Amino acid sequence: MSLDIQVSASPTELLLLDSKKPENRVLEHPVWQAALEGKLPKARLKKLLLAFFPALAGPARYAFAAKVSQIDPQDGKELFLQLHEALKRPGADADVGWNRVLTALGASERELREARAKPSAEAADFADVIREHGLRSGPVESSVIAYMLEQHLPRFWGRLADSLQRHYGVKADALGHLRYEAERAAKMEKWVRHLVEKYVANADPYKVFEARRAAREALWAWTALTESV
Repeated sequence: MSLDIQVSASPTELLLLDSKKPENRVLEHPVWQAALEGKLPKARLKKLLLAFFPALAGPARYAFAAKVSQIDPQDGKELFLQLHEALKRPGADADVGWNRVLTALGASERELREARAKPSAEAADFADVIREHGLRSGPVESSVIAYMLEQHLPRFWGRLADSLQRHYGVKADALGHLRYEAERAAKMEKWVRHLVEKYVANADPYKVFEARRAAREALWAWTALTESV
């Protein structure tokens, strides 16, 4: 049962307004900004990335692709082609890539094994929120989450790679996955624009309301994970 929603702006205008709210600009969190500027102690940075490790690698790395069951066949085909292409790129392997980054920061094999085997409640919650909306909520919700968070991650990981090399002494050969992510930034942004134009721009106002709420859940889960260490 949907509620009557009084429309105050178009869906795309609402998303633009949401994207400018400080609480939604989660990649500008002081913890991440300190990491990008080389001001976060190395031990804490290692702990932060270990906390995110199970949410970025392992089964969680397919959370965005889960929406393939909810979008139309042509877009599903395009998404699978993207995944297939990624499989041929050595730097695309999130498991290997994040393992190398964390090892370069001083993480032991035991720490990596424990992070994979025993994700924190915050890491599990973040992965579950993304997966839940991708699988069950539908293309409007998952497209808005992609707009608010995922489209920004490739460039963000590129900036983190720069900081790791410049400020934390991480060698270039350990940053292959982050560089791969940065290289696909423009393609990701184009894909997200397509999703928003196709599934969000003309969506029912109540679906847009629900999608914006889903994005807030995802963004809050990211922030909670950020602040857990």
